[in-house]
Amino acid sequence: METQKTPKQVIVMGDVHGQFDPFVKLLRHAGLVDDQLNWSGGHNRLVQMGDIFDRGPASRKVDDLLDRIQKQAAQTQGEVIRLVGNHELEPLLSNFVISGFSKEEAKLIHDKLTRQVLNGELKAAYAYKGILFTHAGVTRKLYKIFQMQLDDPNAANIAAMINLIFRESIKHEFYKHPIFNISISRKGADRFGGIFWEDLEDLASSYPKSPLVQVVGHTQVSRIILDKTANIIPVDVGMHRKLQYLIVDEEGAPHIIDVPEDK
Repeated sequence: METQKTPKQVIVMGDVHGQFDPFVKLLRHAGLVDDQLNWSGGHNRLVQMGDIFDRGPASRKVDDLLDRIQKQAAQTQGEVIRLVGNHELEPLLSNFVISGFSKEEAKLIHDKLTRQVLNGELKAAYAYKGILFTHAGVTRKLYKIFQMQLDDPNAANIAAMINLIFRESIKHEFYKHPIFNISISRKGADRFGGIFWEDLEDLASSYPKSPLVQVVGHTQVSRIILDKTANIIPVDVGMHRKLQYLIVDEEGAPHIIDVPEDK
């Protein structure tokens, strides 16, 4: 199980999709970067839910900014947790069809992302205060697999197992574990997808109720909602149209933060 420093706050931001300016507004509002876009978050922790690439105009700028503040945060006892979304996974798998990059640039991105996964700079899952964070969520099918493999299938243990599976899969270029499944709603072969390719509606319908509180991105929603009936908190609100993020306090309680447009 991974050791973790105790943060002052955990700030969670959803899919960026190349929206550099809105992302910077969120980071500044949360006090995580200064006017020069250097880390100013102290020992707070940022969790970015993946999908920084494609669609928007400045994917590489977003990537460069996250690279920089991740290194800076580590020097001030802060932390930047970067999760892999399906738009990072596809270049990792050398599938450049959904990417907006040229083949040459996509190859460079593939090599860079691979190094970052193996170095632990990119993760597939994260846990804090009993909350499990993955890009698209752990379905009931996946949870039952982990339940059989773990003495205690809590959020921290599941996250640690997912990250081990993910690193080893990338290292050996072997992607047969169900975490990589693509749901039929996304033109895959499986009724329910894995942690990168599962739509929110299918994730919720796979359970009567998730046994763990889950925070997910991937499926765009109109706003963040704290829905205790499903135990699933979606945070991809589309940064091109809405500025919102989530804070999880020291007690593990989530709080929705709205950012005024003029900020």
